[in-house]
Amino acid sequence: MRSYLKVVPLFLSLLLLLSAVLPGFASASSSDNVSSEPEYIQDESTYLNEDSELVDEELPTEIIELEEEINHYLDEFEYTEQDFENMSEEEFEKAYEDIYLSSEFLSLEEEYNKEFAEYEAEQEAGMMKPMIAPILIPIAAAAGRFAIQAAAKHGTKVASKYLKNKLKKVGKNYTLIWNAKNKNGKITSLLKIQYKPTKQIIFRVDNGTIPLKPGSSSWYWHYHIGNTATKMKHHYSLRALVPSKHKPTSQTTLY
Repeated sequence: MRSYLKVVPLFLSLLLLLSAVLPGFASASSSDNVSSEPEYIQDESTYLNEDSELVDEELPTEIIELEEEINHYLDEFEYTEQDFENMSEEEFEKAYEDIYLSSEFLSLEEEYNKEFAEYEAEQEAGMMKPMIAPILIPIAAAAGRFAIQAAAKHGTKVASKYLKNKLKKVGKNYTLIWNAKNKNGKITSLLKIQYKPTKQIIFRVDNGTIPLKPGSSSWYWHYHIGNTATKMKHHYSLRALVPSKHKPTSQTTLY
């Protein structure tokens, strides 16, 4: 069992990185309603059949092994989404702490984020050929990776709790928009972070179709991150969530 590691350093790192990329971070506002921000991908299925180059990602062995270890750890807890929904608040908090605030998980999370940050730094320094799309805010991206895994395994209530713990305060120029739903009441965006001056979304955790070859109408948890509309069109998800017969297109990265 690894020693207990605090979540606070990860959160502080997120604030520092965000403030370096985007101006005006100080205090936060949040909303459970969908705002009038421009949506860059109204129907992601339009990307499913386009003739785009397949992207072959290959992460370092150390990261792959850590992902497998994290996956095995989460598999030990056999709670379903409905189980969490049916729990009292006290029961939910206890189950969440047992899983996501344990010394073992926090240690795995810390080690994974460290390895991934080093990997990206090596890419930026030209020490190895980039094989994945650049990530502007690595810590936010790390939160996205863990959140979509939590959503897939334990549901939106758990994933929301995880993200709220990581993003308690992002800045006065940013709005956190939670649980955007489609007309059928299904959550399509668990979280959006919007830059108020331009109403631009710079981070989204979504549930929907993603560009794959062959195309698929299945919904997968994924996230978008970037400071431009073009960058926000790229999809990031987990290889473990997508059947092996599907390959990512140039608009998708599967870790």
